[in-house]
Amino acid sequence: MRKGMTRSSRGAWGWMAAFGLLVSVVFSWRLLPLRALPETGREVRERRGLLAAVSQTPSFSFGFRNVLADIVWLEAVQVAGNRKMTHGDYDRLFDLLNVEANFDPKFEIPYLLGGLVLGESTPHAEKALRVLGRGRNQYPADWRFPFYMGFTHYFSLGDGSAGGGAMAEAARLPGSPAYLPGLASRMLSEAREPEAAMAMLEPIVRQESDPARRAVLERRVREVAVERDLQALERAVERYREKTGTAPTDLSELVREGILASIPVEPNGGKYLLMQGGKVRSDRVSQRLRVFQSK
Repeated sequence: MRKGMTRSSRGAWGWMAAFGLLVSVVFSWRLLPLRALPETGREVRERRGLLAAVSQTPSFSFGFRNVLADIVWLEAVQVAGNRKMTHGDYDRLFDLLNVEANFDPKFEIPYLLGGLVLGESTPHAEKALRVLGRGRNQYPADWRFPFYMGFTHYFSLGDGSAGGGAMAEAARLPGSPAYLPGLASRMLSEAREPEAAMAMLEPIVRQESDPARRAVLERRVREVAVERDLQALERAVERYREKTGTAPTDLSELVREGILASIPVEPNGGKYLLMQGGKVRSDRVSQRLRVFQSK
């Protein structure tokens, strides 16, 4: 800095430098798909770290808050669109949602969709609740936020008490569906069975008009349907053992013996397979839905 500069001119140069840095960040995000060479992991972490730091003090965005929020949200959508999200993907999504909300706390879609996607991973259900809770703080009169918090409590964490309480909160807000009081009471009093869960999921899916959120809910319906079928098939295997004194070698024997009218259709387009010890699994689902496993 030259000696002849005044304090005000040095301040102006500082603001201009900061502005230039911000513009470079914006354009690096906008031009990212056009780069010939892929970024290294370190470059990606540094870029995200810079935006996360700027989001903590949004005044440093120099009027670009909405632009930066849109850029971060676009990356969050790309992460959430992965068919098979890893644990790290869910962590990354949570971080992106927080940065986006720092820049634009009134953008409601990331709270709702992001919270639902995070809730698909049981280890990230608490983070889903934090995202939805942050949205509820911004929109305290919107019934959808406590509604989806109740959904996450019940279907991801297996907490009927917290789920019913959140649904009851949603039912008291203007514009909420007429079925919510009954749904809240069932969550508070009902045993955790997949058949009961399916009955509660159906009106939730019918109510949702947003295609992206509806797709998340429909995936949950399929997960619960698989667990319902697996439990029913395993009970049928036990009845076969009690009736014949031997274990079946194939599920088709349950039909031939008259224990089942037919083998249920796997909702993901796969098949149900009989394993050793009488357990049954789907060839399309790697893990059981823990919330609804038999005790």
